[in-house]
Amino acid sequence: MRKVTCPCDQTFSLDIPETINLDEQPQVISSILDGSFLSCVCPRCGSSLNLDLPTRVEWPSKKAIIHLVPEVERISVMHGGRTVAEGELVVVGYSELADRIAVLKEELDILAIESLKIRLLEKARESNPQATAQLVFEKKTPSGDLEFHLHGLREGEVAITVVPYRVYEMVLQSLKDNPDAEEYTALINGPYISAKNILLEDGDLNA
Repeated sequence: MRKVTCPCDQTFSLDIPETINLDEQPQVISSILDGSFLSCVCPRCGSSLNLDLPTRVEWPSKKAIIHLVPEVERISVMHGGRTVAEGELVVVGYSELADRIAVLKEELDILAIESLKIRLLEKARESNPQATAQLVFEKKTPSGDLEFHLHGLREGEVAITVVPYRVYEMVLQSLKDNPDAEEYTALINGPYISAKNILLEDGDLNA
């Protein structure tokens, strides 16, 4: 049981595990992807709460262990304030957890996807330099291409961007040929692999 405090100051307990194994409970995969895994309703005010409680997600068949860190700890993570065992990964905030699970589910390379995000966000900035955009990997389309959702380019709108799979393959091949290239190593900050490692250096704290 874990304690949660609603903005209305009501504190209550939730039966949400601190560790989840996705091979043992595969039904949790869809609940992570649809946003219901860490959601609840306050018993006092009835508000729907979307939480990013610290959670360890194990997925042995994907050889992955992911630590969800709350968004409020982002700066600490960026400054190396979060250590995990070698080979384990960190994501910050629930949307990054859903993104990472979607990438693994589709058996895609994490670093190649984050590299694609940088390229797509640079194009988004060209169309609207004042926008603070966030890009999330969603899924493979029926044709095998990659679907991303772009938030923040225009207020109240979510833009859907589809990247041909062959473009992903080109990025993946480039990564394999040049693993030490700065465009790839800059995406890695200890256990935190993210386009935000580059974007935050540019001062875009919400990207």
